[in-house]
Amino acid sequence: MTSPFARPLYLIDHSLMSHYRTSSSAKLAIDRLAVEGVLCSSMVTMDEARFSARNRQDLIFITELYGAVFHWLETDGGVEEEVGRIRTALWKIGAGRGAQTTDIQIAATALRHDAVVVHNDRDFCTIHRAVPALNQLRLKP
Repeated sequence: MTSPFARPLYLIDHSLMSHYRTSSSAKLAIDRLAVEGVLCSSMVTMDEARFSARNRQDLIFITELYGAVFHWLETDGGVEEEVGRIRTALWKIGAGRGAQTTDIQIAATALRHDAVVVHNDRDFCTIHRAVPALNQLRLKP
């Protein structure tokens, strides 16, 4: 799928975004990516963030942030095809259960939209081993 942007797309995983308000290094890294490219979210990254809400006010803040500030990457039939391809590739390298379902869906969305997954989660490194086409960047807060 072709991006409408000339700048890179960064699909921010909740494993990193959850540190935005508490880690100056995570905040700085994400802010730099926002200047360099386009910060993105998806149905799965938003739901991961909503799951982490501690109260109603936190839920409202997260929903507004992910829904209004980030560029939305759609989930479509092409994403489902990527999910199947990723899971098959994981089994081929002996890591069939080496990544959670949500992380595979996020990786598939990134592949479909030619985005970089920005994370702090080993699952994406495992997926990248199986599917080298996955652009991923691990940042540790």
